[in-house]
Amino acid sequence: MSLDAILAKVEKDAQEKAGRIINEAGEEREKALHQVKSRIKESHHRDVERIRGKVESRSRRMKQHMQREMEKALLSHRRRLVDRAIEEAVKEIAKAPDYLEIIRTLLGGCDLQGEVEVITAAEDKQKITEAFLGKASTGKTVFVLSEENHNDHGGIIMRSGKISLNATLSMIAELNHDSMVMELSRLLPLEGQVE
Repeated sequence: MSLDAILAKVEKDAQEKAGRIINEAGEEREKALHQVKSRIKESHHRDVERIRGKVESRSRRMKQHMQREMEKALLSHRRRLVDRAIEEAVKEIAKAPDYLEIIRTLLGGCDLQGEVEVITAAEDKQKITEAFLGKASTGKTVFVLSEENHNDHGGIIMRSGKISLNATLSMIAELNHDSMVMELSRLLPLEGQVE
């Protein structure tokens, strides 16, 4: 074999080997690129899932917080409605035809003895008179009309020395407030309330 033929064969073998090495390197490169892409894709997927989880968790917390705030606002609104209804009812009771009967009952429940001063609302001065109190007096208790007035919508304050009994309508309503709120709240709709 001639020198040229040997060189040609070596060159041909080298080219074939170089081609195989280039092909293998290309395949290795593609494989490495595929692995890197897969890792990046997996990492991206994990990051997206982690972010989605955080967003969903925050969204749930915000939704629960908003729901609690709405419930508190609704309860507060209902409470204001009930408080206003009670206040209006107290005013109406003071104007009712049987108002003096209520006052008579309050006087009858007084356990103070001796002279008991009766303090009325200014607007009751014409209704609750000395004569009215005289009829309500008993052998142990004598009711006298005070020159003072209280600032409530109705009812009376009974005072004997340092002891006083507050039987104003607002105080009576206040003492029964929670039970009245429960009762009236059942009558109110849960949604769509209007002031």
